[in-house]
Amino acid sequence: MEKEAIQNKEKNFVSCVLYLHNDGKNIREFLKTVCGTMEQNFEKYEIVCVNDCCMDDTIEEIHRYLEESNTRHVVSLINLSFYQGVEMAMNAGRDLAVGDFLFEFDRCLLDFEPSLIMDIYHKALEGYDVVAAAPKRDVAFTSRLFYVVYNLGSRNTHKLRQERFRIISRRAVNRVNQMNAYIPYRKAMYMNCGLRAETIVYDNKEMAKGTRNREERNTRSSLALDTLIIFTDVLEKFSMLISSILFAVMVIMFGWIVYSIFSTVRPVEGWMSLMTLISFGFFMMSVMLTLIFKYLSVILNMSFKRQRYVIEGVEKLTK
Repeated sequence: MEKEAIQNKEKNFVSCVLYLHNDGKNIREFLKTVCGTMEQNFEKYEIVCVNDCCMDDTIEEIHRYLEESNTRHVVSLINLSFYQGVEMAMNAGRDLAVGDFLFEFDRCLLDFEPSLIMDIYHKALEGYDVVAAAPKRDVAFTSRLFYVVYNLGSRNTHKLRQERFRIISRRAVNRVNQMNAYIPYRKAMYMNCGLRAETIVYDNKEMAKGTRNREERNTRSSLALDTLIIFTDVLEKFSMLISSILFAVMVIMFGWIVYSIFSTVRPVEGWMSLMTLISFGFFMMSVMLTLIFKYLSVILNMSFKRQRYVIEGVEKLTK
């Protein structure tokens, strides 16, 4: 009977990358859920924990759990030299992981049913290289605002939203590494690699607890700005909008000057010419700013996006 249960397990080698930063209160329950799901459903798996400078008892709790566990789980721990943020930490974990599929858990937060982990995996087996689990509720206003701006400026048809965890195929990992060695924002890279992606939205069974400290907020704010510059044309569109508004103001001022010449209206001497000059000056500054943004965009595309085209796959039509 036990032999039959082993044969029914999945043959794919799966890696789970866990981001850790002061998660001592949640890590034992989270590890129990993840390890239990892996042990029950997969023949071979590994857990890769990335310690992003934890200052509490997170690492001690991991050791206690492994000592008390009846099953010998394959667990690795990466200790970063200093706090580097979730993106750099998860990049380190992904580079160490060797599985055919990679689970990425950005937070040790169990606001989903454990069965969702396997639902995500089975969805990936349907031909999706990237499948994410996104909470339906409890999304911070700043996060919603960022994703609205990002999706407006992105050409990708698959829209980003806040995600709790995701699974990535080895093909997607290799594709992203071929595109560029430096990966500033994983979700954007996965969605821009040209492979099939899907998002499963689940209803949170509980609201997320805990707040980010100042260091985490600063890191995420910097990441958000870098992401908008690299992956979208938001700054170009904003600059063009300002140029259009200033151009309209300049046209109105010029029209008012022409009207005042042929009418009895006599504004303060020198006021109209001064305002026209100021409007024209601001308009030209905005035009130059737009050109600079466009120039920087071209440089980013040439230096950052090594791959000139992306394909979803190759299908052989003849034998």
